Amino acid sequence: MINGVIVDLITPTQSSGAPDYETVEVLVDWHVDNGSSALLIGSSTGQSSTMNIDERTELLRRALWQADGRIPIIADLGGDSADHAAELASIANEYGASAVLISAPTKEEAMSKNALLKHFASLAEAAQLPTLARAERNHANILSPIGIAELALISGIEGFVDGSTKATSAQELLKLKLPKGFALYAGHDTSAYQQMLAGYQGCISVSANVNPTLLLKLYALAKTGATAEAEILNTHLQALHLALLEDPNSIPVKWALVEMGCIPEGEHPPTLPQASDYSNLRRALRAAEIPV
Repeated sequence: MINGVIVDLITPTQSSGAPDYETVEVLVDWHVDNGSSALLIGSSTGQSSTMNIDERTELLRRALWQADGRIPIIADLGGDSADHAAELASIANEYGASAVLISAPTKEEAMSKNALLKHFASLAEAAQLPTLARAERNHANILSPIGIAELALISGIEGFVDGSTKATSAQELLKLKLPKGFALYAGHDTSAYQQMLAGYQGCISVSANVNPTLLLKLYALAKTGATAEAEILNTHLQALHLALLEDPNSIPVKWALVEMGCIPEGEHPPTLPQASDYSNLRRALRAAEIPV
């Protein structure tokens, strides 16, 4: 499986709200140039819930075309329609994605553990690609260590994304007798360093949309055991993580990328809610030595 920093890539939009595919292609090139380990396409940060199946298909196709084998592309199959997820899985396989990410349906809170495992197994079979699994917080039966141990036995599923911010989470999962080669990934920027230091193969990062180079350096330091230098860098990055995650959608990330000159401002520049403060995000970017 893929090691390192996987960017949960945002999806810039046009004034109509449709995906801005040309700007997505620009971002793919930018991450290739900055050495990002892989790109996750169509995830929640990419506002997949606002896109129809045709838009998600075109987004994936354009990202793969632009990447042209220069960087691994992971297709997020998330959504509450099993049929749409299976269709995206087939497309990901056809277009040459490196892997897929599957999630538990957010609207099916009452699903039993067996039903969820069956759902994951059917999507992994449809994709015929290395598959990462991620369960939302409302699915405690899958997030438990026992549930993850069972998940790891499903054919095709080769990794799990741990979205927990608990310090003990990595310790619990790393104690499991998981199949050889089964990968664990941090799923939240604020706790990613501790989990990678404990032995996770990498992380899926929102913050890497704007600072892939620093996060790759943090990953390298964690893997080589340079803890003193890594602790300093991790502390240095925490304010930026919190500022970028201040709003539960991708607006802070889009605003930062506009300020950095990476994406066009467009007719409707991203606006944070009134409760948020742009100056806080600007200070965090400058503290991380990102020019704005």
